Amino acid sequence: MYDFHVHSIYSADCKYSIERMANEAIKRKIKLMYIADHYELSEIPGHDMTFGLNEYRKGIQTVNKKLPEIEVLSALELGCEKSQFSRFDELTKQDPLDMIILSTHRVGGIYLNNEKFYSEKHTLRIYEEYYSEILDTIKSFDNFDVLGHLDIIDKFKDRYYMDLEFGKYKNLVSDILRELIKRDKALEINTAGYHTILARPYPKLEILTMYKKLGGEKLTIGSDAHLPDMIGFKHKALINTVKKLGFAHITIYRKRKAHLVRL
Repeated sequence: MYDFHVHSIYSADCKYSIERMANEAIKRKIKLMYIADHYELSEIPGHDMTFGLNEYRKGIQTVNKKLPEIEVLSALELGCEKSQFSRFDELTKQDPLDMIILSTHRVGGIYLNNEKFYSEKHTLRIYEEYYSEILDTIKSFDNFDVLGHLDIIDKFKDRYYMDLEFGKYKNLVSDILRELIKRDKALEINTAGYHTILARPYPKLEILTMYKKLGGEKLTIGSDAHLPDMIGFKHKALINTVKKLGFAHITIYRKRKAHLVRL
């Protein structure tokens, strides 16, 4: 059992130590876990969400020495505005990690949970802006390994009265998946969606099926856990699902190098 996306006290929205999360993972029979805390770089002074990467890595190393029952690897859940790409490149040169998950929480500098992003826009335009931002980012930024929770925007559909058939924007999603495959990046399956009104992972099965048909092979499965009892949530059932879709491997990253491991 693996969990590729777990948060700790280094994220502003999590209050649990790395050791506490690792101990819970051990109870859940997880052998390998990535601590992937939020790391966001903004062009607006004072709006960064960062921490010392050297201290972070040392904290993870300490837990590995203390808890030999589990391997804890270092990752980041990265949100980065275009103007900050080069700054992130410099930061990670100094403090290399095991894996970078690229996640989109903002479009045009506005967070997805902010009503400003949805006001006075047609639903199709909202989806087009969101997926276009992701596509533009992965075309112009290479310093990541995994694309995180691709269709997380769906969780806001009830709050902002968005109801749009997948077929109306699937070409944009297809372009994103083709770009991921071209650049040899992995796609994350994120089980946090089970805790929302969607009651399903991000991305939806239609997207996973499309990814497979396009030739995609690299997958990670993460809980996006901010609480100990979320670690490894639904992972066993999800592994069975992706096997049925034809996927044969999970992708483990160590020092940013990919290793395919059979499911």
